[in-house]
Amino acid sequence: MLFGSAAAAAAAPAPRDVLQQALREVRGSDAAAALSQATARDLWINGRDADAPPYGRNVFAFSAQAADALQRAAGGTTAIALILAADRDLAEEVIAQAHGGTAASLATARSALSAGDRQAHTGNPAAAVDLYAKAWQLAYGALARLVASKVTTVPSAPLAAAAEQALAGTRFGMSGPKIEQSLPPLTAGGKPEVFYAGSEACPFCGVQRWGMIVALSQFGTFSNLHLMQSILATPPQVTTFTFFGSSYRSPYVSFVPVEVWSNVPAHPGLVPLQSLTDPESKLLHRFDPSVETPFIDVANRFVIDSSTVDPHLITHKSWTQLAGALTDPNNISTQAIAGEAEVFTAELCIATGGNPQSVCASTVVQQYEAALPTLTGRGGSCPAPPPPGGPPPARDPATSRTSRPGPVAVAARCQG
Repeated sequence: MLFGSAAAAAAAPAPRDVLQQALREVRGSDAAAALSQATARDLWINGRDADAPPYGRNVFAFSAQAADALQRAAGGTTAIALILAADRDLAEEVIAQAHGGTAASLATARSALSAGDRQAHTGNPAAAVDLYAKAWQLAYGALARLVASKVTTVPSAPLAAAAEQALAGTRFGMSGPKIEQSLPPLTAGGKPEVFYAGSEACPFCGVQRWGMIVALSQFGTFSNLHLMQSILATPPQVTTFTFFGSSYRSPYVSFVPVEVWSNVPAHPGLVPLQSLTDPESKLLHRFDPSVETPFIDVANRFVIDSSTVDPHLITHKSWTQLAGALTDPNNISTQAIAGEAEVFTAELCIATGGNPQSVCASTVVQQYEAALPTLTGRGGSCPAPPPPGGPPPARDPATSRTSRPGPVAVAARCQG
């Protein structure tokens, strides 16, 4: 295969368009159903990028089914070539995005890509697709580690400068927490507990995770963060992380995240991911009876059931674009992430009694501590999805923290 310049690659047909072209070639065949599933909108971030693992791997699984069906039928040569080209491009795109990531992982991904080419050239298209899927998944792992390394090590100077602009700027309208004064402390392991309940599908959770990760990384260390994107049925579309499968260690705070719903549509609603314990469920329903996410409780001192900023401020940007801009304090997405990070840092510093001083003694953190009661903007939240086969839970409009647009649009946006 010959590959042209980056400009030529950008002008090439998008992989999803190529798979749809293959579908048009095989209408009425056994392969058509698999290709219809491979090109389903909710499996794609855009025409060039499938959803992050594990959900996006279904593109390859359905492609392999289609290729195998076409080969067994001894036909569809053109469609098979299109499937192979699309899936190879998908893998190669993520390898390119992960440039600068873990060299060993990227080398293994390229090796899998080459092995897939050999299988394609010897007439084994399903095996080739499986190897392209392996290359894609390995590259996504390298991309996740690359992006996480940037988000968890943001230099303090540009972070502070961006946060100061966010605090001064009227366009951000940051939402502050409900400040509690008389509740018993929420603790775990002898440390103030930060409890988070969210949904991988929710764009408001999506924007909030960026700031939370930046802030919590000043107090401890994350491991095994994975990339994720909010559900794509309607905008805003947010590339983000998931806390599912991650871990966090800190001498100052305990972080307890629960991703209650995945970003996989269940029609209606979403596929459940993690269950709340009974105490967690009681905590959520006490402060957030309409069950909206993100829900965050910082040691029973600060509670919020919305995002700090509007997800439109970071929408339609890739993980590398958002992470790469975190050293640019004049970037709007950086200012949004820095603002929510410093809101969260200020809460954590109050909960920990000002520890660590290297973080909590900074001028910008003290500015945000003083500003917490004045943050009266509206971020937004996603209502709980309806259980499969049942009606959505009742919601009281008077207590909803849902931002513009209204609850019906947000429900459609967050639930698919």
